[in-house]
Amino acid sequence: MENEWKNLRFHLTEEMNNMMIELLVTEQMMKESKLTKNERKLLENHKAELLEDFRKEFQRNNIEQIKKYNELMNK
Repeated sequence: MENEWKNLRFHLTEEMNNMMIELLVTEQMMKESKLTKNERKLLENHKAELLEDFRKEFQRNNIEQIKKYNELMNK
C-alpha cells in the first residue's frame, strides 16, 4: 500500500501554480500588513474565491487521481 501512495501523482497546471502563489501572497499581506476592516474583508473574500477556483481546477485536472486517493483512503 505504501508503494501505491508513492505512485499517486496529482497534476498541477500553470494556472494552479499561479493561484498558489497568489494565495501565498494574499496570506502574507493579511499577516504582515496593518489593514482596515474593509481591506481585510476584501482580502479574505479574494482568498476564498482563489481557493474555490483552485479547488475546481484541481478537481477538473485530477479526476482519476482523486478516485485513486479516495480508494486508498478507504482501505
